[in-house]
Amino acid sequence: EEVPRCHLHRKLNKACKFCKAHAAFQEARSKELEDRRVAALERLRGGGGPKTAGGSDDKVPLPNFNLFPQVLRDRIVASTFYSVLTSQEVAEVQENLLNCETCEPEVRGLNLDTAPSQFISVIYRIMTLRFTEGQLRQMLMSKHRLVRCAGYLIVRLGAHQDRYWELLSDALLDIEEFVPFPGKGTEKMTEGLFVEQLLTKEKFCDMSLPRIAVAQRKMLNERLVLYDQFRKRYAANLEVVEERYTDPDGGVAVEVCSEEGEWTAGTTTGRATLGKRRVRVPVRMEGMDETMVSLGMLISPPSRGSADSQDLTRSRGRSYQELLERQRAAQKDQALATGKDYCKNSGRRTVHAGGMTFIAGDVKQGEKRKRDDEADEERAREARRSSERKREDEAKMAAIMEKYLGGSRGGTSSQDRSSDTVGPDRMRLG
Repeated sequence: EEVPRCHLHRKLNKACKFCKAHAAFQEARSKELEDRRVAALERLRGGGGPKTAGGSDDKVPLPNFNLFPQVLRDRIVASTFYSVLTSQEVAEVQENLLNCETCEPEVRGLNLDTAPSQFISVIYRIMTLRFTEGQLRQMLMSKHRLVRCAGYLIVRLGAHQDRYWELLSDALLDIEEFVPFPGKGTEKMTEGLFVEQLLTKEKFCDMSLPRIAVAQRKMLNERLVLYDQFRKRYAANLEVVEERYTDPDGGVAVEVCSEEGEWTAGTTTGRATLGKRRVRVPVRMEGMDETMVSLGMLISPPSRGSADSQDLTRSRGRSYQELLERQRAAQKDQALATGKDYCKNSGRRTVHAGGMTFIAGDVKQGEKRKRDDEADEERAREARRSSERKREDEAKMAAIMEKYLGGSRGGTSSQDRSSDTVGPDRMRLG
């Protein structure tokens, strides 16, 4: 229902309840119109085609491919490595990922200039080949980590946002650790966290990702609330899987957590799948068919008493509502500027001048503190030098004053004063 303008004020008055109600209505309507506009544009880009998976031989629709950064696209096409890829098909192009060492879209050469990495060049080439659903699934399930990561990024860069959860949700529970960006540091992260950041962040390194509509982003954020706890439970269950979930007949009483945080009792009907990645257990819940459930969403509650809250293999852990409230509080804190930390980007800029490349603005805290200390020391040294020069000037002036005016002091007679006065070494008259 439309809220009318305030009948008391022409301009917004923050203390007036009528003004506030009308402003809230205007903001909500603007967001709704923006979501409708974005959805319409995405339907046009996708040509109204299917957003869900087709057959394994169907081409993967990539409605967001035209949003690939234009500058990076031009640099990829102009590179020597890409000229080699143009004569290769999907399978041959994928083999180049086995030689990659980083997931970064750009790497720095010996001359400090940045160039498109082989990783992003391969991804762009695969997207231009219009690969099939079966080939995409093979990439997402590959035994090679960087091939899987390339598949995740292809989904995020090209696929429709309605397919993100369908294609990437299974990878969110992968706990295998690796260093995705060795050029930026040696920080490790799990593969599941890598995928989660693709869904929650607006940039991949310095490369902009296609925008996700507000409603879709809200849904993704609410679903992802539990996945950090799911990954911890997966790692804990992996240590006891041989003990609890290897009976071919099953029969273990379990509880299963849904993506919305709802728990349902059930019973295992077989043994867990082999391996350490994406291990699942067949479970039958009341009134439902047999379902394969990930170890991260499964607990085996104790037959007596209550479970230790720290034991995620038997305890439900933190509730969905508690984690959701924490996430919302953290988002509010991030939205507020604190001190000088109000700029969300890295501030790094690459400047080309005179055939040389300079990187400006990317100053780490340790380096900044070191430079500040050096500047303080330099200022202190300059102050000491200035003080010493001042004392030397004062000493010279005192010597001159003593030389020319020292005999005029005291209470002696004029004759004594004239005899004691030291005159100049040379005097010229006329």
